[in-house]
Amino acid sequence: MATTGTSGGGGGGKSPDGEASVTYYRMEEVAKHNTSKETWLVIHGRVYDVTGFLDEHPAGEELLLEQAGTDATESFEDIGHSPDAREMLKQYYIGDVHPNDLKPNGGKKDPLKDCRYKSCWAYWILPVISAVLIGVLYRYYKVEGKS
Repeated sequence: MATTGTSGGGGGGKSPDGEASVTYYRMEEVAKHNTSKETWLVIHGRVYDVTGFLDEHPAGEELLLEQAGTDATESFEDIGHSPDAREMLKQYYIGDVHPNDLKPNGGKKDPLKDCRYKSCWAYWILPVISAVLIGVLYRYYKVEGKS
């Protein structure tokens, strides 16, 4: 169920079209709109009804339908949409995700908090050891080649 309230803080208290009142949607509600007849997406905590854009989307409607009813922020950012595409989103804006449904850090894992001891070391220690080993082997074969 959608609720209406005043936005406080965050985005300056205004929706993309400049209004002070914001309609909030729970993710359960957004998830119900995942068909070609009603296609809603969440991008950066904002809810967009992109049903009217399905036929116009350059990559085809299938791509939007795959993300329908979900938080599509990561997919939207991974594609690298242009400033024009970001501007175009404003016309499809219908509200925000209810604050209780927002994930901290935009749903992304915080590498410092979620880091496991072994995996963090592996990200930098293995490349360093590999580089040192390659350097030693290169030097050894270079010296062997001269003698």
